[in-house]
Amino acid sequence: MSGATSTKDGTDLAAVARGAWESRPARRHEDTKIAGVAGAIARRYDLDPTLVRVAFVVWAIVGGGLLLYLLGWLVLPADPADPPRHDRAARTRAGGRTGAPTVVLIVTVVVGIATIGNATGGRWVTFVGLALAAVTLYLLHASRADLGVPGTPGVRPGAAEPVDLGEPVAWDALGADPKAWAYPAPTRRRETPAPIAREPRARSVLTPVVLALALLAAGLAAVGVLLGVPGVTGVWIPAAALAVVGLGLLVAGVRGRPRRGLVFVAIPLVLATVFGAYAATRPDDSDFVGDQRGVGDLVATPLSTAQVLPGYRTGFGDITVDLSKVAPGPPIRTTVESGAGDITVTVPATADVTVTCANGVGDVDCLGRSGNAVTNLVDPGPDGPGGQVVDLTVRNGAGDLAVRRG
Repeated sequence: MSGATSTKDGTDLAAVARGAWESRPARRHEDTKIAGVAGAIARRYDLDPTLVRVAFVVWAIVGGGLLLYLLGWLVLPADPADPPRHDRAARTRAGGRTGAPTVVLIVTVVVGIATIGNATGGRWVTFVGLALAAVTLYLLHASRADLGVPGTPGVRPGAAEPVDLGEPVAWDALGADPKAWAYPAPTRRRETPAPIAREPRARSVLTPVVLALALLAAGLAAVGVLLGVPGVTGVWIPAAALAVVGLGLLVAGVRGRPRRGLVFVAIPLVLATVFGAYAATRPDDSDFVGDQRGVGDLVATPLSTAQVLPGYRTGFGDITVDLSKVAPGPPIRTTVESGAGDITVTVPATADVTVTCANGVGDVDCLGRSGNAVTNLVDPGPDGPGGQVVDLTVRNGAGDLAVRRG
């Protein structure tokens, strides 16, 4: 089956999947930033490699992007025309076909287990990201299978193949029949099809339309902040614009009209969203006491009230604080803060909890309550008042926030 997909086959999931597999491209050294996966996909579907790389980064943030890249490393072979590289150690004696090294397979398995475990542990956005990746690949092949450069894995472009001359004649006194010669059979080179010339495209209005909609979304978010709409904070302004620009990039990729201008707009919006969320949730006091770090994950499992620190803070990273093993004692008061990352706090099952949760961007589960701001929630637990007293304040800039009972 060729790389092209007919209109009829384009609606057949099995046919599209088979066509995508049979025409999958090889990873070339000239496209390599890490392993050449993004460059190979861009060449196959006539896309801008920068757009494909940005898509992998976005999916890595959402969840599953690293697994997708590693799977691409495994299923897309290295181009036999390239010089030997470090990832071409796996060879077969018969055909000399190359693939990713064993260590990549091991890392893929580990990352796959971690990704599935993370998703089943409550981060459902990872499943959504993987599903969107599958849908995106389907749409790409269904609409752009006849564009780009289809691959033939394991066959070097332009490689010579023998010509079958058949059996030699029974009698040839002058030796004129080439089929009877003892020399190697003549070969002919496979011609690489010339690229299809396409007419210049008309100037697209996608970029100005997306930027106008992004500006409108940011303006609506600003109005929500001025009107005091519950849960709407200043960080929603760049976040709303970023959401529109992200959709514009997705549409541009599917239509095969990459817009680097949108990429350059998206980068500062990402930074503004992350740092804005961090600044919005970071308190003004400079007398912080506790475990504080700029970058990195923080895990704390105190066993007594004396071991519970007044605060736990990180600029960028996940925080996990497990208070469920704390022996009964004096009241516990602590603050947990992260600029960007997931926060998970576990309190004793029977504790009398007073909690305040604030989150800039992300899901919130504050003892069963949702919303970006949950203030002074009092929850005595399933057994009623009389348990360990816990006064908890949790702030997050960007990421998921969860306060649960152990």
